[in-house]
Amino acid sequence: LIFQCFQKYRYLTSAFNRPGFQRMLADIKSGKIKRVVVKDMSRFGRNYLEVGMYTEMIFPQYGVHFIAVNDGVDSIREDNEFTAIRNVFNEMYAKDTSKKIKATFQNKGRSGEHLSVIPPYGYKKDPNDKKKWIVDEEAAAVVQKIFTLCIEGLGTAQIAKWLQRHQILNPGNYGYQKGLSTSTRPSKDPFKWSSRTVSSILSRIEYLGHTVNFKTSKVSFKSKKMIINDPSQWMIFENTQEAIISEDVFLTVQNIRKNRHRPTKLGDMGMFSGLVFCADCGGRMYLNRLANDYAHEKDYYICSTHQHDRSICSQHTIRQSILEELILNNLREAIAYVTQYEDEFIRRAEENAALDTDKNLAQAKAILTKSERRFAELDIIFMHLYEDNLSGKLSDERFHQMSHTYEQEQEQLKKLIEQLKKEIGQKEQKKTDTKKFVAIVKKYTEVTSLTTAMLREMVEKIYISDAYTRSDKDRKIKVREITIVYNFIGAFNFSEAKKATKVV
Repeated sequence: LIFQCFQKYRYLTSAFNRPGFQRMLADIKSGKIKRVVVKDMSRFGRNYLEVGMYTEMIFPQYGVHFIAVNDGVDSIREDNEFTAIRNVFNEMYAKDTSKKIKATFQNKGRSGEHLSVIPPYGYKKDPNDKKKWIVDEEAAAVVQKIFTLCIEGLGTAQIAKWLQRHQILNPGNYGYQKGLSTSTRPSKDPFKWSSRTVSSILSRIEYLGHTVNFKTSKVSFKSKKMIINDPSQWMIFENTQEAIISEDVFLTVQNIRKNRHRPTKLGDMGMFSGLVFCADCGGRMYLNRLANDYAHEKDYYICSTHQHDRSICSQHTIRQSILEELILNNLREAIAYVTQYEDEFIRRAEENAALDTDKNLAQAKAILTKSERRFAELDIIFMHLYEDNLSGKLSDERFHQMSHTYEQEQEQLKKLIEQLKKEIGQKEQKKTDTKKFVAIVKKYTEVTSLTTAMLREMVEKIYISDAYTRSDKDRKIKVREITIVYNFIGAFNFSEAKKATKVV
């Protein structure tokens, strides 16, 4: 049987997963093929271990006669001593070629040129310069809508359903219909979007107008498996194409996605979901609603820690209607102050953030120093335990018991040290961008009601304290403290700032 491996698509000869080879292998195992002829060994494959496995083990096992014409290899003759060496050289050639391609790829990426052959959904290649991306207005409008829906409180699955319901073509089918290059094939349902696709769009830095290179890499030239590189390894070149999404909107969405929120048992998403936290234990507060009662006034948030274990934390319950009213009044106050005293606000916000950062940094560094000192002490303790065990002062059983305890402590310390170093690095690099907050405020000059979009753009987190009783003249009143952490500026007391500004 003569077997021809004609393929519609191109495959590397260093890979054995090419369809034609797999079909040939299946026919060999079924007894249809008794002779395999190749032009030379490099055309058969360039992984010397796999080549050897087929020529020395699998083919003889099934009685296959193997011939490599140009290399003079014939499995019937016993003069193939140099075949293994030739296979090694073939792999070295493939490896060398891979290095050269990688070097070219690295130089191209470091120069700021797009490494992605296919532009992300929302962009297309400039017909006058294939190396440049220009905005695809129709697709870009969909990208902007996806970001808007996220800010309005919809999750990725809900956004996907919204897009499908409004008959918007998914990226694969859109590219196919418009004749654009696309990384995905057209699907049977052209309007079906996946949560994964929406999530990918919401996280793409390219929409800010930047080029991002080296986000992924291969394990080795022998494998096609791609791994996602740590963001520290990425190279970002700013303002290489027109932006589709503004920076403040993009950062707001990243904050929303970082604080993931969940729907209620009735399937809807609370306005404050993912934003409200317990001021005492730091746990999330979840929206609760009675299944048989749809009255908005009875919705309330409760500490998730309390729900799991009442002995750890108290309820911290607060009605959503009350929270809406308080936050609305606070945002109105914030908007009024920033609008009237913009320069003073910027000065105070930057000073406030600097003090807060310095305080948190000092605390984190103190804990880090203490943890590193204890980690070093444990190394000395291990050494003494080992010496005592060798000298007979400590039994094997006792040695294993104590060393296991200390090993667990050291492992926990190692994780804590890594986490603290990462947090300290982030805090040192973080800068308060009050101008972004000011730009958001200017979008909401007249506020009649609290909207999800306004809330998500202005607020990062809300901390709710437990209610406590306080004496006020001749009566006792219940007090609950609410701390608002704003996007870009952190916690800021607008009431105090307004009083101080009036004095000035």
